[in-house]
Amino acid sequence: MTLEKKLIEKTYYEGYLKDRDESPIEVLGQLYIAEQRKNVPDLTSIRFAQGELYFQYHDYEAAIFKWENISNELEPWAKKNLADAYLELEEYSTAESFYKSIVTDSELLQTEISLQLFSLYFQKGNHEMALGIINNLVATNPDYANIPTIAKSYYEEQQNWEKAVELAVNEGKRTDGLKWYDALIHYSNLGVVQQFEPAYFMESLKNLQEIDFATFERLAISLWKNYQDTPHYLTWVTVFNSIYEPAPSEAEEGLAHILQRAYAHLISGNYSIKEVQEIVPALLANYFLSSTGQQVVEAGSAVLAWNEMFKQSIEHSVVAKAEMVINETTETNVSFQQFMNLFESIITWAEKHDIPLDKKFTQKVQDFLPTDHYQLLMVGSAGSGVNAYINELVGETILAEDANAILTVKDNDYLEINEVTNAGLKSIDTLTNFYKELLVQQESPRVFQLDTPSHYLNQNRWTVTTAPFVENASYADYAMLADSLLFVINERSVFSYNEYEQLKQWKEKSPFLTLQFLIYIDDLDNEKVAAKRLQKATSAIQHYFPDSKIFIYSKQEDREVQLDEVSRYYQNHFTGRNMNEERLQSCISIIQDLITNLLDKRLDMEDSLKASLRLYEEMVSKLTGAKNQLIDMEAAKSELITKQFDEIKKETQEAIKNEIPAILKSCKDFVKEDSDYSKMHVSLNEEMNKRVNQYINDTLSPRIHRSIEEWIQASHKQLEDGQLFLHELSEGFNGIYKEHPLELSCDFVIIEDWKRDARRLSSGLRIEPLNIFNRFNASQVFLKSAGKLLGAIQQNNKMLQSRYQKYLETEDFSEVASSVSTAVLQHFDFYEKGLENDIRMFFIRPKVTLEQFAEEKTKDIEEYKDLLERLKNNPEMFHDPLKLFELRLLQYDWLANTSKPVTTWM
Repeated sequence: MTLEKKLIEKTYYEGYLKDRDESPIEVLGQLYIAEQRKNVPDLTSIRFAQGELYFQYHDYEAAIFKWENISNELEPWAKKNLADAYLELEEYSTAESFYKSIVTDSELLQTEISLQLFSLYFQKGNHEMALGIINNLVATNPDYANIPTIAKSYYEEQQNWEKAVELAVNEGKRTDGLKWYDALIHYSNLGVVQQFEPAYFMESLKNLQEIDFATFERLAISLWKNYQDTPHYLTWVTVFNSIYEPAPSEAEEGLAHILQRAYAHLISGNYSIKEVQEIVPALLANYFLSSTGQQVVEAGSAVLAWNEMFKQSIEHSVVAKAEMVINETTETNVSFQQFMNLFESIITWAEKHDIPLDKKFTQKVQDFLPTDHYQLLMVGSAGSGVNAYINELVGETILAEDANAILTVKDNDYLEINEVTNAGLKSIDTLTNFYKELLVQQESPRVFQLDTPSHYLNQNRWTVTTAPFVENASYADYAMLADSLLFVINERSVFSYNEYEQLKQWKEKSPFLTLQFLIYIDDLDNEKVAAKRLQKATSAIQHYFPDSKIFIYSKQEDREVQLDEVSRYYQNHFTGRNMNEERLQSCISIIQDLITNLLDKRLDMEDSLKASLRLYEEMVSKLTGAKNQLIDMEAAKSELITKQFDEIKKETQEAIKNEIPAILKSCKDFVKEDSDYSKMHVSLNEEMNKRVNQYINDTLSPRIHRSIEEWIQASHKQLEDGQLFLHELSEGFNGIYKEHPLELSCDFVIIEDWKRDARRLSSGLRIEPLNIFNRFNASQVFLKSAGKLLGAIQQNNKMLQSRYQKYLETEDFSEVASSVSTAVLQHFDFYEKGLENDIRMFFIRPKVTLEQFAEEKTKDIEEYKDLLERLKNNPEMFHDPLKLFELRLLQYDWLANTSKPVTTWM
């Protein structure tokens, strides 16, 4: 053991114990005494050794005493030991000062001091200092005393994941130790590596791939999951592609599956093609070269599809190998459901972007292609008897001849009729109503489904569709859904060149579609003539379609025999064809047509957006104008109605002013010669109040009630005029913008509120007793005093009567009239204060409707403007999704492994 190691472990004293059997304490004590007896004793080393022994026996004070006066070459170690003893005594400040006071050139001692200071700071909770020391130790002396392991534990305990990840990365590269890569995988699984750029792990991945592929795969997958759904994802894929050396991966959740999901994610529409175009080729190459088993076929199809769309973007060797894999595959590796999912994704995208589609046809695609029934399309020119023949197949008359609609008939336990509309299925309850519906023509072809009991359709597993045989692309599209087309000709007609050309166009829509003919004979009037017509019709058909089967169906012949002939033919016909492969190829053709049509609709979409934008801007302008008109009308109505109410107040006030004084003057008849004049002023005051109240109740209140009733009627008429104006406004608006109906209804409940308040007002006119004759004016004071003094003498009554009557005749009573007016009109004030608010509430609903409607359309305008701007500046936002749909279709085409159709009419 080296001296430094002994000093570190505090076993320096063992050097004094060689060949000695006594205890270490006794040996060192004897040596100490012997040394002390010398002329020039040197006790330093023995004292140092004694300090170590005391330390081991936890006698830290004795150890400190022994180490305090060490002055030889052991002094730095003695100071370090002193600090260790104080650390054990938890005297952290003293220990720290001793550690920091040590001056030494020994790298080992410096490292030991740093480790002890780290321990000290950790125990004190000073993690800033502890972190600085352990970081320095890792950087300067990582090979010493498990420093990286100590640092790893500390970083993890403190959840300092940045340092923990850096340590794992650096130690992994430095030592090639798998435990550090396992630690990195652990940190990645915890989700704490996202703060690092993907390139940070490039060297680690490179090294690990050479050391241990299984661990490399686990680390790569974990990092992949971390960076997915983050802004670093594309950078991560690029980094991975640059360092990965593909190797077959058979693990259930291995790299091959991760790469498969990554490819699906990159082409899902979350990124523009420009963003991923440089990334995907390498990713696909890695995916293909990592795949095993059946997954190789899917990966190879993805390689070929991408390389077909983006020429020469993938290495030739990879493409060649992928072609070899696909060519060696004999099975179909894609399902109808995958095609249907792709079809539905395109439909959903188109609907989301307001691109008009024939939803009736798309519904039929979803109904027809995945089914195990054979799809027969039966058509014929007007009067051919095609619907009559379908009735023969069903066994009862359900179709009228020459119905101008697309009709699908299939077997069911009971009769069920539905119309396929853009909004979904619309049920029709009876055949009578169905026939009525057929008479209603629409701009686009109408589509109906008839499910009815039919032994013949059930036995043959047929679904029969018929459509008008006219030059209309909407009808011709249904040929793409058929397995075979049966063209029906009435024996009285001749198969024409125009019909040949049209059938040829329909046939071009669906390369796998086979074509047969049926000559329908409904009435055999003359056998020789009929035979000639039949021969002529047959010759015309054979001239154009020499390989097509021709059936003869006559209503005069046995139905079962004739139908069985058709049935046997089609049984052999369908058995001899690979229907699954043909249906898959039809799926491919239909989806390709759909994508092509959508690409052509970009300009249509822009035109539609511009038209909608103009419409909404015009709507907002009109809505704003309507709102301003409403505000002006509300102000005018409010002014007129309140003005009319104010006139009632003024009339009432004027009436009180004129009539109250007369009523009070009339009270002179109350003053009689035999009255008690000592109390006349009281009696007269009561009489005056009585007559005033009688006037208010009997005359004024009814008059006010009539006036307010007339005012309410007039106001009602004014408000009805306002509602009529708004109704005409909304009708005019809805006439122009039918898809955006506007309803502007006012709240007439205020009329009932006004009537209720009017009844309360007119029936509740009560005033407090007035002090009419007890005022302090000279005349009244004189009369009251005279009455009290002279009223006791009978002879004075005549004079007092004259005085009172004269007073009543000459007094104007204007103040009293004013008091009555004030008391009465205060009821009006309460009524009047709510009028403006009532009228505002009457119009509030239409006003809010106009405001909200304008706000909604303004928001739509901004969205449409933004969309148009983005379409103009970024055409890829429209083209990219369709291109990616086409890419998926190309891959499915390779997986379908179908042969291209051979042109045939049979």
